[in-house]
Order: sequence, then structure tokens, then C-alpha cells
Amino acid sequence: MMETPSRRFGLYYSPTTSHYRQADLEAYLPILQRIGAGWLVVRSTASRAIPEAFLRGLLRAGITPFVHFILPWDTTSEEVSPILQAYGRWGVRHVAFFDRPNRRAFWGKTWGKPHLPSRFVDAFLPLAVAAEDAGLQPFFPPLTPGGDYWDLAFLRAALTDLRRRDATLTKQVGLCAYAWSEGHPLEWGRGGPEIWPQAQPYHTPPDSEDQRGFHIFDWYTVEARAAWGHVPPIFLLGMGSRYGHEPDATVEAKNTAIARRFWENDLPEAVIGGAFWLLTAPAGSPQVPTAWLDAEGHPRPIIKVLTKLAASRRWGSHHPATAPSTTTKGIPPSAHHYVLLPIFPEGLPPQYLSAVFPWLQSGLATVGFRIEEALQATHLTVIGRPEDYPPTVRQALAKATPPPQWIPLPGMDVASSGISPRQSEDIA
Repeated sequence: MMETPSRRFGLYYSPTTSHYRQADLEAYLPILQRIGAGWLVVRSTASRAIPEAFLRGLLRAGITPFVHFILPWDTTSEEVSPILQAYGRWGVRHVAFFDRPNRRAFWGKTWGKPHLPSRFVDAFLPLAVAAEDAGLQPFFPPLTPGGDYWDLAFLRAALTDLRRRDATLTKQVGLCAYAWSEGHPLEWGRGGPEIWPQAQPYHTPPDSEDQRGFHIFDWYTVEARAAWGHVPPIFLLGMGSRYGHEPDATVEAKNTAIARRFWENDLPEAVIGGAFWLLTAPAGSPQVPTAWLDAEGHPRPIIKVLTKLAASRRWGSHHPATAPSTTTKGIPPSAHHYVLLPIFPEGLPPQYLSAVFPWLQSGLATVGFRIEEALQATHLTVIGRPEDYPPTVRQALAKATPPPQWIPLPGMDVASSGISPRQSEDIA
């Protein structure tokens, strides 16, 4: 479950480093599952770790967390190492350090000092080594496309210096990029500098195109190959079109097209994933207008569009045509199937996770913990025993229409689950 997901797009969670409660996980996980997300980018600092329960909850649901460390440029590896070690133990595998170091604002008063890319490698290299020691794959941070220091020049110089200092490490480091498409069609800059050789720093002739678009990965690929002799894994830490930056209809059209490209694997193999901006933002944040959930928590149209797209893909030719036998019996392809799990204070026991793994693997049902979501489904499967659920949940399930299908786990008393042994055989 910690391997690179086949459904390779996801969402950037929030512009803050908070909102990692169990209630947040229960609220947002069903949304990620409905749209077919495979990743969630979560922010971290050097002083406070994302809770283990939140990260493990994502992993149990088949969502791969990508941790983006938002750090000052002078952060030391000693400050970050304890959290990196914890993340490694909890199942995290991908971490990026810093954000847009080619901006003047990142450096403050030290901006004007010489050898900026080399000074950034001074900051990045110890953290990357600490991440590798913790069993994590470090990623070079995203740059501002263009930027105060031209991003392609900054990238080439920094990667060259990184290889000079530690050539072995460069075989492990990945690259991040911001692949925003605003103001340009999705195909803008496709093919990189080999197709658009006239593009120059801060000057793109009218008959040319540059890296400042969704296809920024084509340009970063050239820089990485020149500096390292190979193309590293690339993760698009932000991509597509953002609400508030383009008309809503444009946002939805462009991002749907990108989602299709991920579903259909119509991207270079080096691009292991990408995150749309932004799932949610706290009240008062300037990012609220960009979020896919509005200030009241209501989904923007893009969520409904991608939910329909994901459903069509799951039941279409691009994914397995048959689900696990426990899900397909009597369930038409048009049904919305929800698999409900109980909540335990100490976390989900392994046998419950094993029971739902076939659904997580196939993507043919929403797996979650929210009774409100479950009661809206056209088919409901409940995992475990009635006593695993609070009285209010049991009462709601007793009134559900159609009645839910209970699946006891191996070793449980079937009679206590409310289904007969014959029914249990039918379910299995």
C-alpha cells in the first residue's frame, strides 16, 4: 500500500500545518476516494510532526502522503531528523524540503549574497541525507516558474553543485515542480527547449513557448539530464488551473483533462504523481477562494466532475472489470457502494484493514468511517460486529434503506453480526 499508486493524481491538502485531527481525516478521506486520488500533499514543520494517526489513516485508505516541509533556509538537519525518523516509522516515503528558493522573499536580507544556488545546496544537502537515513526519498523543492532567479538557471546550477558534492545521493533525490497552467493552454511548452529553442530567461518571443505551464516537467527533465546524466522521479507539487486565477469553467475543464491524462498514463514515466491545488483552507486564509471546498465546506463542481470521471474509469476498460466477490454480488455498475469501518481509539486493527484491502486495491467502492456518507450510498457494506459501532450508528444502520450488508471478520461470532450462516456463505 506504500508503493506508488496507479492513480497518480492527488490534492494539496491545506496551506497550513494544522487540521490533522481524526475528524478532519473522516471528513476529507471519502472525498479523496470518490475522485480517485492516489496522493495527498501535507505540510509539516521542523517543530511539530503531523500526527501518526492521520498519516496511517491515509495509508490504510490507499492514499499516499507526500510531506512538504515548509522551512526557513537556515534550518539544520538536527532540527528535522527526529521528525524524519518518526515519519519513516509511520510509513511515509516521500518528503520535499523548502518552498520556492528562487524567490527573493525566501532569503530575506541574504538574497544579495553571491552563489545563491550553491548556498541553497548548503541548506538542502544535510536535510536530504537525513531523510535518506530515515528511509525516506528526498525531493528537491518546487521553484517559482520564472521567478526572481530564473528557475531553469537556478535548477541547473543547484543540481550540478549537488552532484559535485554527493553523486551517490543524486541517484535517490527526486524533483518537485509547480505545473500551473494559468493563462496558457495545457499543451503550452510541450517538448521543452528542444522544441522551443528561442525561449530565453525573462523573454519568450511571440512565436515561442516556455516552461511556465503544465509541461514544466519537459523542461526540468532536460536540466536534470544535463546535470546528473539521468532523469529523476518528478512530482508536481501543484498543477493545473486554480480557482480564483481563471474562470471556474476553465478550471474544471483543464483539471479534468489533466486527471484523464493521469488515469490513462498519458504522461512521462518520470512523473510519478501530481497534486491539484487545493482541497481546503481555513477561514480567513487568502487561499480560501482557491480551495475545492468552499468556506462552508461545500464541494466545488470540480469534485463532482472528477467523481463521475473516477466512477466511469473504475467500471470501464482502464481498471479491473470485476471487483472482489464481496462487492459485486447483486450490485449494478451504476451503484454507489460504501464500505463502512468502525472507529477505534487505538487505530484500525489489522484484520479490519485486511478485510477492506480488496476494495482499496480495486477502487470499486468508497471505504470510510462516516455514517453520514454511508447512508447516502445505494449499497452499503458494514465491516465488523454491531458492538464495534456506537448505539447511534447502529440505530441509523437499522433504519437504512436498503438494509446494509454486514461482513463479520474471521473468528467472529456470525450470529452476533445479525446475518445467518447461509447469508455469510453468500457474502463470501
